[in-house]
Amino acid sequence: MHPGYGFLSENATFADACKDAGVVLIGPPASAMRDMGSKSASKIIMTAANVPVVPGYHGDNQSMKSLKHEAEKVGYPIMIAVLGGGGKGM
Repeated sequence: MHPGYGFLSENATFADACKDAGVVLIGPPASAMRDMGSKSASKIIMTAANVPVVPGYHGDNQSMKSLKHEAEKVGYPIMIAVLGGGGKGM
């Protein structure tokens, strides 16, 4: 089954349901949808695979001192993403 483009093509729960029902879904497995659906997780995966990514900081230390230090390492200008990291979160 080809889910088309849009909601079902990125829905890991739907992909799992297809697999459980014995339906072959044309597209990535649910695990890839979950990993690539998280910007943070996908950046870690791509960095580990030596895929070039935009430099940035994703550490747990979110103090102003630490963030300023990391911004200086990356270089200006910077983009700060909150509550997600894309679209409305920027």
